Amino acid sequence: MLGPDVRFSEGEPVVKPPMLNTRHSYADYGAAGRRVTYLSFGVNLVLAVLKCLAGYFGRSAALMADGLHSFSDLASDAMVLFGLRMAGRPRDEDHPYGHHRFNTFAAAGVALMILLFALWMCLSALHALRVSAEAGPALWAAWAALFSIAAKEALFFATRAVARRLGSRLLLANAWHHRTDSFSSVVTLAAVLVASLGGDEWRFVDALAGLALGIWLFIEGAGLLRGSVNDLLDRAPAREIINDLREHILPTVGVVGYHHFRARNVGDLVEVDLHLQVDPRITVEDGHEIARSVRENIMAKHPEVLDVLIHVEPATDEHLREDGVADFRKPGR
Repeated sequence: MLGPDVRFSEGEPVVKPPMLNTRHSYADYGAAGRRVTYLSFGVNLVLAVLKCLAGYFGRSAALMADGLHSFSDLASDAMVLFGLRMAGRPRDEDHPYGHHRFNTFAAAGVALMILLFALWMCLSALHALRVSAEAGPALWAAWAALFSIAAKEALFFATRAVARRLGSRLLLANAWHHRTDSFSSVVTLAAVLVASLGGDEWRFVDALAGLALGIWLFIEGAGLLRGSVNDLLDRAPAREIINDLREHILPTVGVVGYHHFRARNVGDLVEVDLHLQVDPRITVEDGHEIARSVRENIMAKHPEVLDVLIHVEPATDEHLREDGVADFRKPGR
């Protein structure tokens, strides 16, 4: 299986699927995600008020902008809570396959927020490079930015830990949103310190740092968005996950072979379907029982699997496929 962390250097972020029993524990999965997001909502509210007040009374436009950005984080947290709540709803007549893709939509929304904020950082940095500096802010305003960095880094590690444990792309996106906030506060802190201690002639260093951070954050947000779009396009899970799923089919008693094995991501979960080949001399009831055993084996060993759809076929030459897998030692071949 893939490691539990995210790897941006290799393209889109890859997350280990959630190790939970979706038939009995999805409520626990949603509850864990909601707890850390409610914590995030409360911290963002405190930070937004603190930085806006410090920016206003400390004459720091950068800190004021950072505070306004923290208010936008409340919308991101609300989107995450909405996604977790909707994804946990049971199937209904209009949504017979469930609501799990709400997680993917919410993750895409958070990624878009990261992209927009990164673009704003780049434009602000370019503007700062072109205009002359205004009067420097009060030095004590730096403490608000420093507190914001500590709080956001704590939220990043807490949310990422839950995302790793649950394999949630949505929570992972929100964790990286926290990291972008801490980086923006780093830039704000640098702006306050340089403008207060170094003079206006050193403000270009802060602008260059903001531009570099904006570009980096844009790349990270694009990776998160790409992963969400691939899920909406029914992209298959990573090859390592598919191989793990397939290894539980042939060892099942009564299975002769299989083909047309497919898997797709559905939110943070996986759906599987395949054509199963059994001895053509057995009864329909026996063939159904073998298929049920295959389904239970896969879902017991891989709780991240939402459902397994199996089409039973007789193991005859007519149904033997070039892309299939068979055990020729078993009856029926």
